[in-house]
Amino acid sequence: MQVSTSRGLARRSRWLVAACVIGFSSAALAAVDQAVLKQADALLKAGKAEEAYQLLEPLEVTGAGESLYDYLLGTAALESGKPSKATFVYERILAINPAYIGVRADMGRAYFALGDYGRAKIEFETVLTAQNLPPDLRGQAEQYVSAAEARSQAKRTVMTGYMELGFGRDTNIGTATSLSSLNLPATGVYNPAAPAGLKTPDGYSTLAVGGEINHQLAEQWGAYVGADYRKRGHFTHTGPNNWTVDGRAGLSYSGGPWLLRSGVLAGAYYYNGARLRETVGVSADWRMALDQKNQVTAAGSVSRSTYVPAASLDQQSDTYSGTVGWLSSLGDGTTVLNITGTGGVEDAYGNRSDGDRHFLGPRVLVQKSFTDVLGGYVTGGATVSRYKGNNSSYLFARRETLYDLSMALTWTVAKGVSLRPQISYSKNKSNADLYAYVKTDASLNLRVDY
Repeated sequence: MQVSTSRGLARRSRWLVAACVIGFSSAALAAVDQAVLKQADALLKAGKAEEAYQLLEPLEVTGAGESLYDYLLGTAALESGKPSKATFVYERILAINPAYIGVRADMGRAYFALGDYGRAKIEFETVLTAQNLPPDLRGQAEQYVSAAEARSQAKRTVMTGYMELGFGRDTNIGTATSLSSLNLPATGVYNPAAPAGLKTPDGYSTLAVGGEINHQLAEQWGAYVGADYRKRGHFTHTGPNNWTVDGRAGLSYSGGPWLLRSGVLAGAYYYNGARLRETVGVSADWRMALDQKNQVTAAGSVSRSTYVPAASLDQQSDTYSGTVGWLSSLGDGTTVLNITGTGGVEDAYGNRSDGDRHFLGPRVLVQKSFTDVLGGYVTGGATVSRYKGNNSSYLFARRETLYDLSMALTWTVAKGVSLRPQISYSKNKSNADLYAYVKTDASLNLRVDY
């Protein structure tokens, strides 16, 4: 729909309404000063709809119900980008006189601006039933009917997916200690075994596939469902091989500059060919654009991890976590800075000896686009963990800090196809040597998005 068509229809419908209300008596206009109405009409004709709205809106308590006031207020709302308010005001006019064709046309424009193409089409079809309709208004209404019908039949369901294949080398596939012998206060000397218990390097391959379906339920409401599968297999030591299956579903709501997504999640983790852990939970993710360059975010989740093997039942836990963040586009927009902070509690309802875990930590991400096809990012963070119970091997409470740093380049080799070399480093400092480790992971990943 061309802007000129919309404005032409606005001028024509305004003329029709004026013809309907020009005979109003001065008594009917007593609640709102006629000079104010003339000033608002002049502002609208000058293209200053926001000024007209600011002039009229404070008078709505006394002016509501007067057709001329309501029409000017509704038109000012519509032309200043407040179509929802416009429909509310136009309804007041049509409730008194449903035959106001100009108001019907503007109501159709408001519904069209809201994305409610079904009701917009109904309003414009009603306009077309009027007798002796001016040819230009009829032609413009017919264009709106065609556009509304085309938009209402547009694709409301969007499906996205990806597949990623990677190869790499990990210096510590079991995220284990590098000490071959440990003196544990509770049990004495302990000799960790490779590869899960002792630092062991190996090469590996990864496969990840997933997708999501988003469906627009209404102008502001949407629904989503998605799933992911990830697998990692090692070349020499197959014991730590693992894969995960995760699913999610929920609703989204757009409030203009902000978006809220909330739903349920479920997943399963398989280790060494057997199902080790199942997870279910709920999550919510809110983000709001402050301006063109800045965005704030907040997220929260509650999940329960249930271990399947009888020997691991004491590891079961509920996790309550929250995250707040700030994202900003820097300079010419090719650099993005994202700072987040996460904290929470891991409630060990399985009676593990370490007890509950409280965690807290920051994360920083810097992402840069060098050219249209080449970009990169650096991300790093730290997570401080404090356990409430005394560890069964050490007889004291664990205190740990996990540091991690990752760097990657992304080269877009074709539409939807990218190649990503990546290197990651992580170090866990613990007052219990058994849980301290260092590892470096380098990989090359091919990703296809569709």
